[in-house]
Amino acid sequence: MGSPLEYPARRRDQSVVDDYHGIKITDPYRWLEDPDSDEAKEFVEKQANLTQSLLKTCETREKLRCQLTKLFDHPRYSTPFKKGDKYFYFKNTGLQPQNVLCMQNNIDAEAEVLLDPNGLSEDGPVSLKIAVVSEDAKYLAYGLSASGSDWVSINVMRVEDKFVEPHTLSWVIFFHYCTHDNKGFFYSRYPAPNQREKLDAGTQTNSNLNQELYYHFLDPENPKFRFEAQVMDDGKHVLLNIEESSDPVNKLYYCDLSTINGMEGFKNRTDMLPFVKLFTFLTNKDAPKYKLIRVDLNEPSVWTNVIEESEKDVLESADVVNGNQILVSYLSDAKNVLQIRELQTGWLVHQLLIEIGTVYGISGRRKDGEVFIGFTSFLTLGIIYRCNLAGDAHEMKIFREIVVPGFDHAEFQVNQEFVPSKDGTKIPLFIVSKKNIILDGSHPCLLYGYGGFNSSLTPTFDTLTWFIIFIFACDFRYSPLHNVRRPWEQHQDEKQHQYPPTMLLTADHDDRVVPLHSLKLLATMQYILCTSLENSPQTNPIIARIERKAGHGCGRPTQKTMSIYMISSSESFLLDCAIDEAADQYSFMDKMLGASWIN
Repeated sequence: MGSPLEYPARRRDQSVVDDYHGIKITDPYRWLEDPDSDEAKEFVEKQANLTQSLLKTCETREKLRCQLTKLFDHPRYSTPFKKGDKYFYFKNTGLQPQNVLCMQNNIDAEAEVLLDPNGLSEDGPVSLKIAVVSEDAKYLAYGLSASGSDWVSINVMRVEDKFVEPHTLSWVIFFHYCTHDNKGFFYSRYPAPNQREKLDAGTQTNSNLNQELYYHFLDPENPKFRFEAQVMDDGKHVLLNIEESSDPVNKLYYCDLSTINGMEGFKNRTDMLPFVKLFTFLTNKDAPKYKLIRVDLNEPSVWTNVIEESEKDVLESADVVNGNQILVSYLSDAKNVLQIRELQTGWLVHQLLIEIGTVYGISGRRKDGEVFIGFTSFLTLGIIYRCNLAGDAHEMKIFREIVVPGFDHAEFQVNQEFVPSKDGTKIPLFIVSKKNIILDGSHPCLLYGYGGFNSSLTPTFDTLTWFIIFIFACDFRYSPLHNVRRPWEQHQDEKQHQYPPTMLLTADHDDRVVPLHSLKLLATMQYILCTSLENSPQTNPIIARIERKAGHGCGRPTQKTMSIYMISSSESFLLDCAIDEAADQYSFMDKMLGASWIN
């Protein structure tokens, strides 16, 4: 990079000091925590203008955007799920801003559109975030989110004539299950905020407190509790899961819907039980890699192991299908393994053959002999398998396949390697490259990792980066906000060392990872590395790309984010690939690396 950028000035308030157990921490940019203050808005505006001024000089920016748009212009489908005798799935024809919910009267029938969220707003910030169909397929409860916020408004539609009931449920954060008598559903919401809080809904940095489960209000003495209700297959019981944080621990209650005052549970337990679900429970109690147990609700303190904890693999999910069978998914060296087991004994019946990759959605019911399985890998965007479990063959047939125009997977290869960590644990990584490449360290690579919520990244296809080569694992240093240092002061050949070109990413409506963290880090880096010195050696740019009217990835329109919900009867998976964001990222890398465009 040539001349350094002219960074906008901002105020540093050194008087803001917190005392944590005798350790004083200065927070000079505390004012950035209020996203609606004039000062914070001005900071964001100036930073956005600075970033755009640099990106406009990237010659390949528009070429990248056009090429990425072409790559996404193809149909995509979610895993179907069945309610009553009907099948439901999401579809995107290619560049639609939002995915469309479709319905089929049977597996071979023509599909019809049940709900098309496109057109709900002119620029696409309103999205369909929740869709739950009643067991008899007569009602659809759907939730709309604005600007990618986690807050949802729920409406109810009659499936037969698409009539939308006049009442709307607001300030919903989680939606759960319809009761099997089709008379209602469970959902969680927070009390409506006051007028001031409504203004920053979606960007607030304070904690959400006093969540309520409707139709039940529980435990007001514990305002941080969050609730999730799940109706069991028999339609007579509800499991109520109560969590306080993102840690995998909870309290569990059950409710007998056939009796008055049927709420029972582990009320005599004062400890938080590890995460469990279903009558045959998936638990990490004394089993960090999870196991399957059986609990008699009449004697809930007695637990019987159905599937023991694996020595090596993590038991991620267990779905009851085809009467008395379980479809279990293991995470084995960062890739999924599928098995059919007996519900009663846990004995292995059959191992389903899948390639190295990720199972992103399992859709099946206990009363059905079929199951749909969504699969993706580094070289496969999406295959939806339909598996007949009623016979002995357990054959997996391709139901739908998502194809990327112009992509030939035969030109590429995937190798799995293991890198020892400091304690000797072998960490799996995948190298995706063109075939016959010589791994001599001369090739550039894009290295990607994730470290949040105890979640392991598994092989998935990324339309935006399938042409990038993953070559090596690396050991590197980084500076958190409170430890940003000038690299040239740590080396004798001073000016040869500086921060590499850096682009931070955030969104102004991200209410899951609030933008204040990125904004404070940006202000700190620009000050220490650049503006605090008259002639700073830091010539590489330190900028931020701040997405407007967008959240944590969910609910952004196609041009901002290519999203397809992979919906099963119990979960959803979001395949997220941003066109504009990726074009900006890659054009920034292109300019910084001096790369050339090859048609």
